Amino acid sequence: MIFDSFDKRIAVVGDIHGFWTWVDTEYFSKSNYDSVIFTGDLGNNLPGNTNKVAQLISKVRKPKYIILGNHDTTSIPQLLMEITNATPNMGYLSHTFHLLRYKKLLKDLGDTNVCQYNLFDMSKGLSLLGARPLSMGARFNFQIFLKSVFGISSYDESERKLLELIQDIDFQKQDLIVLAHNGPAGLGVRAHDIWGCDFKSEEGDFGDKDLGNFIRKIVDQNKRPKVVIAGHMHHSSRKLRVKTRIWKKKEEGILYLNPARVPRIFSDKEGNIWHHHVELTRKNGTWDAEAKYLKNGVEESFPLPEFLEREKNRIEG
Repeated sequence: MIFDSFDKRIAVVGDIHGFWTWVDTEYFSKSNYDSVIFTGDLGNNLPGNTNKVAQLISKVRKPKYIILGNHDTTSIPQLLMEITNATPNMGYLSHTFHLLRYKKLLKDLGDTNVCQYNLFDMSKGLSLLGARPLSMGARFNFQIFLKSVFGISSYDESERKLLELIQDIDFQKQDLIVLAHNGPAGLGVRAHDIWGCDFKSEEGDFGDKDLGNFIRKIVDQNKRPKVVIAGHMHHSSRKLRVKTRIWKKKEEGILYLNPARVPRIFSDKEGNIWHHHVELTRKNGTWDAEAKYLKNGVEESFPLPEFLEREKNRIEG
């Protein structure tokens, strides 16, 4: 590398789904992390929950980056239309309300950097690319919204936009992190794969085609990202006896992370309360990640319970 070596320590928080408290806000604010990255899906199905979580995140006293998930700003009818592959024209009925929810969420997120078809300079030598927001896999989701807000209406247009955003990066001087809500296609076909389908008997690859094609094209040009982060497919897999999927994978020099441990706040048999996140580090030019757990508000103690040790070591490559 031409640029000087720099060390980084970044917190990565997977799909929240309502599991965020003041304990998290204060912990990350007082931590020695350089920044905090979120994969989206902030709320659960309770009214206003997404916005309450967003307001708590806005109070984290660190640089913050988030991509919106398929549960952020959308409604239950919209999600059902996506799941059933309903005609996009039906979505026009709720589009106005979707835009209002979107604007309200951006306001509640305060100074949080919202990653959505944009490129951020996180620090000297480090860029963060925001991929397609609101993805839920299987098809090009929320077409009307993406066309209205970003001018993107297909996988091909999405892929071209991502390629356009990184064309001026000097990969000899700049490390690139890609942040998406759902992961890229091409990383396996088993239920326990990092973005494998765990809700169909035939299993399969549930990654996004546009993101997968984008990564393959820049790798062919020797412009590979250092890290790709996405959630959406939760660690707890419905088809596994050991209820966790692979959450970290290294392939062709790229570190892939899925931090979506849901619920990320949970209790053990002794009544201890645990909070999960992933620590992403760059040391001496090498990127790596480790699952981290707070126990009753304090950073992990050793030894971890056996079930957490299994989770922590569910990695590949």
